[in-house]
Amino acid sequence: MLLIALVWAAPVSAQENVDRETPIIVTGERAEQAERAADQARAITLRPSADNPLPRRYAPLCLKLFGIDAAYGAAIAERIQDNVRTLRLTVGGGDCQPNIWIGFVRDSRAAVRRLSQEAPELFSSLKSFEIDRIFRGSGKAQLWNATEIRNRDGRSIPVFVDGQTGAEYKSNSLYQTGRLTSPIRSDINGTILLFDSGHANGHSVRQLADYATFRILAPVQDFAEVPQGGMASILTLFTEGAAPPDGLTDFDWAYLSAYYRLDRGAKASAVHDAVKRTVLDGSGQRLREQASAE
Repeated sequence: MLLIALVWAAPVSAQENVDRETPIIVTGERAEQAERAADQARAITLRPSADNPLPRRYAPLCLKLFGIDAAYGAAIAERIQDNVRTLRLTVGGGDCQPNIWIGFVRDSRAAVRRLSQEAPELFSSLKSFEIDRIFRGSGKAQLWNATEIRNRDGRSIPVFVDGQTGAEYKSNSLYQTGRLTSPIRSDINGTILLFDSGHANGHSVRQLADYATFRILAPVQDFAEVPQGGMASILTLFTEGAAPPDGLTDFDWAYLSAYYRLDRGAKASAVHDAVKRTVLDGSGQRLREQASAE
């Protein structure tokens, strides 16, 4: 504030000198923020198995909420859909088939364990380490995705069986080939997010919807502890001792924007630089302001 007062009070010639220096100061601050954001992005991104591409949503998003009052559930769904549209992703129509289930249960950990026994097919695409990390983070909300490796144009890769050996193998045929783009992509076909209802109580519709938005769109882990020197994020919603933001922050919007700008074959290592570039160009702040205005 003192610097601003001095600039406005200065003579024209002096003010011009300050103006020439100001962009350097702002750029330095933004560059530092970009580095911090990039490091935090790398820390929260869950790596897929077998060095596969990062999983993303390609089909229109279609929500089903349960375990919550219908009016609150509708408000949460509407907010999530607005966020998705802000990112220029597609939302399904009123008669769409749900591919995201968001529930509020008494004990989310126990519910996941029960589902793993009663409906193991819900976890069939997950490796054992991916099942284990469902329970990491804050522990107040559990999420997992059903994913599928497809060719880059979205067609399923057929499985063939060798008639002599009985061995199974996949054959990826493409309409177009090229060395500069990945021949495969990873589709998120379905997502289940379970909130502990007791911990969800006391949080606003916007906070719950924005937290859900981040986690259903990208494979990220929420925070078990307050990140030291990190950027503000809705992923601290259930972190002990944290003062969570009201909704998606500049960092959160920058991450999601960067994530969906990546090439469909991008690996987890690409997230760091992508988020850094997005913070530098101010996309996160613009998206947050756009979402707040709608």
